[in-house]
This record gives sequence, C-alpha cells and structure tokens, in this order.
Amino acid sequence: MNRVWSFLTIDGARQYGGNTGYNDDPEAVYRYDSDVANHLQVQVGDVVFVRSRSKVLGVGEIESVVVGAGQKDRLRCPHCKVTNIKQRLTRSPRWACKSGHHFDEPLNEPVAVSTYEARYASSFRSVPPELTVSRLNEAVLRPSDQMSIKEMDLARLEPLLGRDADALLRRYVSRMPVPGELTVARDDSLQSVIAERRRVLREISLRRGQKQFRDRLIRRYGVRCQISGYDFTAALEAAHIRPYASSEDNGAGNGLLLRSDLHTLFDLGFVGIDPDTLRISFNPACMCTGYREFDGILLFVGGTTGPDPSALAQHWEFFHSCLSNPP
Repeated sequence: MNRVWSFLTIDGARQYGGNTGYNDDPEAVYRYDSDVANHLQVQVGDVVFVRSRSKVLGVGEIESVVVGAGQKDRLRCPHCKVTNIKQRLTRSPRWACKSGHHFDEPLNEPVAVSTYEARYASSFRSVPPELTVSRLNEAVLRPSDQMSIKEMDLARLEPLLGRDADALLRRYVSRMPVPGELTVARDDSLQSVIAERRRVLREISLRRGQKQFRDRLIRRYGVRCQISGYDFTAALEAAHIRPYASSEDNGAGNGLLLRSDLHTLFDLGFVGIDPDTLRISFNPACMCTGYREFDGILLFVGGTTGPDPSALAQHWEFFHSCLSNPP
C-alpha cells in the first residue's frame, strides 16, 4: 500500500537526536538513515511533500530507494550523555541539552548506520503558495515535532495541489487497495477524489465480507464462485447464509463464495440451495437473463462437506417465501 509522507529538509546539515550530516538536494533526493523514525516504511511509489521549516518546496513520487551502509557522528551531552541536544546560535555556551546542561562542545560518537536515499527527481513538482507548512501539518496523521518523516493524509491536501499534480494524484488513486478491515476514515466529509475512492473501496470491502471470513472460504473452496465457477478473485465475495447480524457466525459452514452479482441475488432471495441435494434454484424472474444456465446445477463444494445444512435450510425457506412474495 502506497503512503504519503512529509520530508523535512534544511539547507546545509540538519540535526536530529544529536545526529548530523544529512545533506539533501530537495528537488531530487532525500537522505536519511536507520535512526530516523519511519525509515523502513518509506517505499517506491509513495508520495512525498518536501518542506523546509518555513515553506513547502514541492511534491513528488518516490522512484527508487537506495540502501547503503555508512557512519555518522552522534553528538551527546558531555555531562549526562543524552543525545537530545541543540546548538544555540546567539547564546553562550553554544550547546544545551534537555536536562539543562550547557557546554561549548558536545561529545562526538561515531556510529554505524544503514543509509537511505529516496529519489524522486523526475516527478518533482512545485506546489501552489496556498499549500503552506501550516496546512501541511494539518494533514499529518500522527503529529510529532521530533519526526522529520511524517505520514500524511493526501485527501486533506488534494484541493491545494494544483493541476501540475493531477497525474501524480491519478496514479496514487489507481493504486489504492480494497481495505482488509473496515475503518472510519478521517476524510469522510471531504469533497475529493481520494475521499470518494476510499468510500467506494470500503463499500467493496463490505460486500466482499470480512477478510478473515473470505480467506477462510477461499482456503476451503479455492478461488472460484460456487455457483458459476467464475475464478476472477476481485469479483468473488463472501456471502453469509444466515445473516451475520442475527447469527454472528463467520464460520466456513455459514458461508458461500459467490460472484458479486450472484451474492446480491442470493441475499435478496432470488437464489436458493436445496439443503438435501445441494441443487441450485433460481427465481423464475431470473430466467430471462443470463442465469438460466445455472438453474438446477449442483453447488460446488470441492470435495468438502459443504455448507452447514441447517443454514441452507433456513435460507431455502426464505427463498420459497420470496417465490410468492417477490422482494
């Protein structure tokens, strides 16, 4: 899953936790190491906003992450040895630590680190002046003043990106996955392409069924619809035989793996399965459509015992009630 990040860069060397030596080319590459929070989460395809303390410099898409090994200076307080120290530009002594010690020079402790270079030169674009550091910070998912790499919610920045970022935005939206678990997103009230895409994907996730339930059925029956034999994974959904709201049953015996349209018909009572013979019946209203070929065939169970007969019997009664009272 691609993410969105804010990279903090400063002209010359920047400090972090007593570390020095990060030299960036803000429009092309961002350098960091294994001591920096989120260093393992940054991946190719992620969107990055590069900013200084006072300005958002631009946005790009990570094209490569080059990993290496190196050594850097870690600076410590000579009194208490903490790395949370700052250089003071206008006061003397020049350095201070979080514990209140003041000193002219810190201890220098060379350490071995893994180094990283996130490269995004060919996709880097400037952003409109309306996208300020303050607006960028409003989109941070987990704010922390101590982090130079912060995860962002792109939906909150979308209205401020400008037309130059349209292609980048389209690529990001096209890679958004169907969520494995349903969660309430922060951007439900936003009017944006990303917010709308998230709503669509959540609806798909809801129709597919709880991920563990769907995976359980795929392990049991394989990647195929149990009625049509359709084997395109993206169109297969986990259908509860007894409604989950009343049964709270996510066991494989209470489930069917169905093509999305057949799942809808099953839930509406247009499809029934004889619990004794496992023969499939369609409501006559479906016979004028493409479902005639499935009427009367046997449910695929893949050599297993199949669904719970009592669950099928309950739905079989519902199916027959719908024959005389169409939903």
